[in-house]
Amino acid sequence: MAETFSLKAEERKEFGTRPSRRFRVAGKVPAVLSHKTEKPVNLLVGARELLKIIEKRARIIDLAHPAGKDKVFIKEVQWDHLGERLVHVDFTKVARDEVLTLEVPLELKGKPVGVSEEGGVLDQYVKILKIQCLPDAIPEKIEVEVTHLKKDEQLHVKDVKAPAGVKILQDPELTVAAVTEHKVEEVAPAAATPGPAEPDGV
Repeated sequence: MAETFSLKAEERKEFGTRPSRRFRVAGKVPAVLSHKTEKPVNLLVGARELLKIIEKRARIIDLAHPAGKDKVFIKEVQWDHLGERLVHVDFTKVARDEVLTLEVPLELKGKPVGVSEEGGVLDQYVKILKIQCLPDAIPEKIEVEVTHLKKDEQLHVKDVKAPAGVKILQDPELTVAAVTEHKVEEVAPAAATPGPAEPDGV
């Protein structure tokens, strides 16, 4: 189960490009707290604190703000064009009994026998799983053991065991990973290019 973190937010009173730039220089990130039955609330959160939470892959946060304290879900994070600085974050208020749809990393565990003994190569085609679960059941990641995979065998979504309370939404027949033999094609040497014809002797 994913760990829950706490974060403090303050009211955002200024809007537009210049104020947003000033906020970021001051180490604050514009944020929006929304809920399907309530009016969105504009806030500011500390960039450093938020970055630590994102690096921990936290999805549920206890957010303290001027209107109270809510359990929220990180719906979307926006970065600058270099992917280095936080630009904006969207929070969604959630209830403990509210089913969420989100994405979590899929991690393969172990070295397949098809790699260690048969000379194959493990290819992972799906690295993110789309799931549904209650807020308290959100996993940081989903792991699947692949040591049993032999060469030319595949692992499908239906072979991934989801944690308790978690439902995987992707097609059960979707190939997650496979052990295959990567054949190196031999490139035929290029044909010699004929040079200029020798002039006839005089």
